[in-house]
Amino acid sequence: MTATPPAPLSARLGSFSSWSLSSLPSSSSLLARRPSIYSNEDRVVLDIGSRHCKVGFSGEPRPRKIITFGNFPDANRAEVNDALYDLDWMRTGRDIGAAETVLSETLQEVFFRYLLTDPKQRTVVLCESPMLPIRIKEIIANVLFHRLQVPALCFAPSHLLALLTTGESTGLVIDCGHLETTVLPIYFARPMMTAVQSTPLAGRAVTETLRNLLKTHARIIQSSSGMATSVAPRLIVPDHIWSNDLVEDIKTRCVIIPPHDVSTRASEIYYRLENDIGGGTLWIPGHVREEATTILFSGNEAEELQSISECILNCLLKVPTDLRRPLASSILVIGGTSMIPGFQDRLLREIYTSIQTNAKYKRIGGLEEYIGLMTDRGSGRIFSASCRTWIGGSLVGTLKMAGATIPREKFNGTVPDWTVVT
Repeated sequence: MTATPPAPLSARLGSFSSWSLSSLPSSSSLLARRPSIYSNEDRVVLDIGSRHCKVGFSGEPRPRKIITFGNFPDANRAEVNDALYDLDWMRTGRDIGAAETVLSETLQEVFFRYLLTDPKQRTVVLCESPMLPIRIKEIIANVLFHRLQVPALCFAPSHLLALLTTGESTGLVIDCGHLETTVLPIYFARPMMTAVQSTPLAGRAVTETLRNLLKTHARIIQSSSGMATSVAPRLIVPDHIWSNDLVEDIKTRCVIIPPHDVSTRASEIYYRLENDIGGGTLWIPGHVREEATTILFSGNEAEELQSISECILNCLLKVPTDLRRPLASSILVIGGTSMIPGFQDRLLREIYTSIQTNAKYKRIGGLEEYIGLMTDRGSGRIFSASCRTWIGGSLVGTLKMAGATIPREKFNGTVPDWTVVT
């Protein structure tokens, strides 16, 4: 019995003439986005805060771009501020036109540079904070509808979006961002606006405290070649060096909140300065790294500003008695400022201390053993605190669960305000 000879190579692989560029997938098909489960184009998700704007498509696990207001092209046209808007910006007389210009340029960058998509074919999901000024919402809607011609705009509460990423619908959400800290209880996916609490003690307060500490205690080391940094002369830092960008970067890299049971101080830090501001090395004492965040937990009695722990406990006092336990046991902390190392441990410690020492909170003393963070269990650990709201917007955009939607044809210059209690 003779063995069957193997088939020719051309028979097994096909003739060379059958291979052509037309048989290969095109570059456009390789880069094409998959449609959502509803076979529609994915929505654009925008999380516009006072300092940062997070953008991307629904169905994605993280934003495609995080834009910092003041650090993007043409930023010189805006005022010298570290935020897009202030809590009392209408009273202080800040230029509304400048804010609209900044938003218009930023959103054009979002669609045509970072997302590379036609805004006329994309519904937008806007993650909005309960304290976002109505005027800012109207400016955003005007830019999206009139300049970019988006077909529809959906508004979704930021605290609820963050909570949905945990797979639960009940919780006490604390958003500690740049401009303010907001505490909002949510019960079965319904925000309880009558109990909302807020304080301006947030990222900006830490930045200003850190700036003052650095002006007083930090020093510049101009070490010559061969001289050790520890013995080099230390000079007073000129005031013009303390720009918002520099202080923010030092806050991100160096600030910590030490554990309660550690008696040793934080170590000193040597921070390398860029050449465009004189070069050299910045010496930062350890106590400066620790004391910058003290204002978040101690409050400001002179200006009658309550601390974050007081906001949480005052919020629990306002909700019905039977809801206090499920809310206290499901605390979700979000926002960029909450990512400072040691923040959540210090927050829990301050809550326990306030319940035990302040007679005002005697009525909720029984909740002490039930207080717990959602980030310590289950799906609460998965996502970053700074991007959790955007991820919630990505989720509801994919599932078409967004709230009030305004089509472009029905936009009359006004926007819905879900924070109004009727």
